[in-house]
Amino acid sequence: MPPKIKQIAEVALVVSDLERSRRFYRDVLGLEEFAYDALKPGTGVTFHLANGYLGLWLPNEWPRINPHLGAIEDLGRRVHVVFYIDPMDEQNALDTLRKHNVKFWGPRYNKEKEVHIDFEDPDGHMLEYWGRKQF
Repeated sequence: MPPKIKQIAEVALVVSDLERSRRFYRDVLGLEEFAYDALKPGTGVTFHLANGYLGLWLPNEWPRINPHLGAIEDLGRRVHVVFYIDPMDEQNALDTLRKHNVKFWGPRYNKEKEVHIDFEDPDGHMLEYWGRKQF
């Protein structure tokens, strides 16, 4: 029997411009940088990230499940990371994305009236804010 996974340790994304992405994840998402001694300066950056889920999607299912994203090229091969936020932070999230000229879709609401805001990082990775009352 496999071991029980307790939480995600790290989600790693390949980026094209380290400093641009560092600013995005620090300034737009508000993540705190983590000092990682084994990382050579200029080769990568690590941020603290709360517990979450790992979603596995077949390429043809991704556009079908997410029709609100429209015809985004190569959608099935992109990374998708979802961040829980407090539903009361919806306007703050939208204001921050607009302030930093981030491409986003939404807000949209599920049947439980939870907010979803999809957006892209500088390398086109698909990110999402999900406003939930309970985490």
